[in-house]
Amino acid sequence: MRTTHQYLDKYPIHPDSEKLIVGTIHPHYHEKFIIPFFYGNVISLWSILSDAFPNELKKPITLEAVLKFLNNRRIAMSDTVMVSDRKKPTALDEDLIPVELNTNLKAQIRNSKITEVFFTSGFGKNGAFRLFYEKILGLKITAQIKQDRQVILPKEVLGRPIKLYILYSPSGASNVGLSKTKLYLDSKDQLQQSSRPVYDFKVQYYRNIFSKK
Repeated sequence: MRTTHQYLDKYPIHPDSEKLIVGTIHPHYHEKFIIPFFYGNVISLWSILSDAFPNELKKPITLEAVLKFLNNRRIAMSDTVMVSDRKKPTALDEDLIPVELNTNLKAQIRNSKITEVFFTSGFGKNGAFRLFYEKILGLKITAQIKQDRQVILPKEVLGRPIKLYILYSPSGASNVGLSKTKLYLDSKDQLQQSSRPVYDFKVQYYRNIFSKK
C-alpha cells in the first residue's frame, strides 16, 4: 500500500511562519478524513487545540477555522514523509516504510521566520523527529536530546538558531504511555476531578506550549 502525501504541495510553509508542527505522513485513506488537512482523520490535534484555545479555534472544527487559527498564530504545518509504503494498513509510524522524505523542509524552514519546530512523534525508528534530525539533517540524536525532548539547532544548520521540541503525541494511541511519564504523574493531583485526565492533561500541555512567545 503506497501513500502519497496530499497536503505538502497544497500547504507549503509560509515565509511569515514563526512556528512549525511536523509529523510523518497522514493515513492512507484520506478520502474519509473529517477535514481534508493534516491530522484531519480523527482531528485529535485540532480538538486539543480547540479546547486549549476555545476563543480562537471554535467548534465545530472546520478546515476554514483551522487555517484561520494557524494563520493568526503564524503556525505552519508539514510532515517528514512525501511517499511511503506500509507494513500494515494502520496510521502508526512503526508500520511506515518511508520511500521519499520531504527534503524540501530544509529550504522552506530556512526561507521562513520559524524559530521553533514541534514534532508530534519522536525517537522511534520512523518518528517524525528522528526522520528529520537524522535522515533529513544528517545529525545524530544524543542521550541528552532524548532526556530533554528538545534541542537547539545552531545557526549554521538552517541559517539561525532553531529550537526543536518533541511533543507528547496528540493521538489517543499515546495515552497509556503518556500516563506513565513523570510530567503527567507530577500533574495528576490537579486532574483528580477530571473524567478524562489524560486528555485534559494534553489540553493543558498544548496550551502551555503554544502560549509561549
